[in-house]
Amino acid sequence: MTELLFDNTDEKDEDEDEDEETDDEIKELMESYTLDKDEAEHVKEVMEQYGLDEDDAVELKDVL
Repeated sequence: MTELLFDNTDEKDEDEDEDEETDDEIKELMESYTLDKDEAEHVKEVMEQYGLDEDDAVELKDVL
């Protein structure tokens, strides 16, 4: 029973899946818009924070 209390494997798998999705989205932004990793991460943050689509976020990345 103690083992079940400390079994966090499901949480780790979910975190890994989210990280993979985020990495894939960042890679896609880098390829689509010729961005480096830092720029792509910033664009992703702008998209999430302001609810913008990719095109708008890329255009506004230097302003925001």
